[in-house]
Amino acid sequence: MHSRWSSIACRKTMIGHQQTVRCLQVDDEKVVSGSYDHTLKVWDIRSGDCRLTLRGHTAAVLCLQFDENKIISGSADKTIKIWNLTTGMCVMSLEGHHDAVTCLQFDSNKIVSGSLDCNIKFWDIHVGDCTSTLDWAHGEGHTGVVRCLQIDRWRVVSAADDKTLKVWNIETGERLVSLRNHTDGVTCLQFNDSKIVSGSYDRTVKLWDFSSV
Repeated sequence: MHSRWSSIACRKTMIGHQQTVRCLQVDDEKVVSGSYDHTLKVWDIRSGDCRLTLRGHTAAVLCLQFDENKIISGSADKTIKIWNLTTGMCVMSLEGHHDAVTCLQFDSNKIVSGSLDCNIKFWDIHVGDCTSTLDWAHGEGHTGVVRCLQIDRWRVVSAADDKTLKVWNIETGERLVSLRNHTDGVTCLQFNDSKIVSGSYDRTVKLWDFSSV
């Protein structure tokens, strides 16, 4: 082991959740975590103290993202909630999915979410309205649970238990391509301007050329 890495140690243990911690995000000042105990917690990264506990979901918190003003969370209670990061108050609750919300990302104007209901939904982040739904019947969507997604300025890439990844135009919802090579459900993905990397229940990691999409 390199000497530089041998000094890495656990500096803080943050204790407070009553069940499994399912998701988290970190920046230079804080950690936000979501748990099967139905709560989110905001932790001070230096002291390890819990600053806020956010209560409002009625089932496990499965995914979250935050920026400088807000936290957005998705839950097994089928809802997405928007929270004020300073006060911890829930300012909006979005309903529309028919099963657990498994993944989400947002930008300044929209939230994109995936669910156990196999659908991807687009939401207006300012008023909470669902603006469109990508499903199998109408939008060439997924036929299995949507496990993960990522967005950039003009694309959404999603992956599901149907063994596929799909690339969508973020403004129109048009499906640009479906990627099929995994032999089991796709559990995780990351992309940049030139490549997509995906992981699967089939025990493989696949690298896809993204430069032509």
